[in-house]
This record gives sequence, C-alpha cells and structure tokens, in this order.
Amino acid sequence: MADFQGERTNVTPIVTPVERSMISRTDRTKERYDETGARLVAGIVPLSSAKTHPGYPERKYILCISSTNNKQSWVLPKGGWEIDELIEEAALREAWEEAGIVGKITCSLGMMHDPRPAKTFQRAVKYVMQENHPYMFHDSCIPPRAVFQYFELDVERLEDEYPEMNKRIRKWMTYSEAKEALAWRLEMVEALERSSILKF
Repeated sequence: MADFQGERTNVTPIVTPVERSMISRTDRTKERYDETGARLVAGIVPLSSAKTHPGYPERKYILCISSTNNKQSWVLPKGGWEIDELIEEAALREAWEEAGIVGKITCSLGMMHDPRPAKTFQRAVKYVMQENHPYMFHDSCIPPRAVFQYFELDVERLEDEYPEMNKRIRKWMTYSEAKEALAWRLEMVEALERSSILKF
C-alpha cells in the first residue's frame, strides 16, 4: 500500500480487478477525510502503451476525460478513497468507473493539495482559528478542499461499456495538449508533470 506520500515512488504493480462493477459508487458515507476535513482522493494519470497505440512510443499519450459538470472541460480520473479499500484500489476503481480503463499502476506520483478553497466558510474558519494549527502559517490560511494521491498507470485497453460511459467523453492527448486542457486544475497539471509521459 502506497498510503499518502509527497514524492514520486515506485510501487508493486497492481492491476485492474477482473470483476468490475457497472455501477459507480456514489455513497459518500464511506469516504475518508483528513484532520482539517479535506476529502482524501485517489487519482490516475493514464498513459498509453504498446497495447493501446501499436507502433508508437510508449507513454506518448495521456487519456483525459470530460468533466461531468462541463463536457468542454477536461480532467483526470479521480474520486474519493473509501474505508473498505486500499488507495491503489480506489484509484483503479475510479479509472474504471469514469473512463473504462483496464491497466496497471506502475508508480505513485505523490500527494498534492486541491488549491481551491474549502467548500464551506464554516469549515475554513473552524480550522484556521485552531491554536497552532499548521494552516495558520499558510499564505491563504485556508485548508484545502481535497488532498490527492495520484498514480501513474499503463493503459492496457479501454472498454466500450463502463459505468459512466453516458456521462463522459474520452480523449487521448499529447503532453502539451493535456497541459493546456488541464490548466484549470493545477493539481492535475502537477500530476502530469510528475509522470513519465513523453514531454514534447
């Protein structure tokens, strides 16, 4: 188990389970939160392989998906880490549910914060005002909305039928295309930069 880490590290490869649900998990009662109330989120940087793009260099492309709120906006697969699973399992589950990805995690890309402020003013005030709370010394003095742990994944194949197939669009992008498409989500750009995608 990788647990939440700050830097890129190798992990024992873990693959998408053979048995996969066609129903996305939507019950948030099992999700994990840190001491500030920030949601703990597992995400995937899905890179192309010889199986997805024969004849092309491996890791030339990254698979991005449309946001459910706006199909003109692009994101990486991610979602809440739940109490009944390892964080790697959560990342693989989200990759399957949101993008129909079957593949293998090859490394952890470390931890990063969602730079957007907490969703509720009350939660922000609660933790900022705590005596000696570490966020007292941040420039923003606001706890993050979420804390992400991203993993790099070699995509073996994309299934045509998956839980959110009617909600999202999938698109392979080069490094430069993805960097521009993900610019509105800084933590996703950071995950992209930490990955081994061919950068050109």
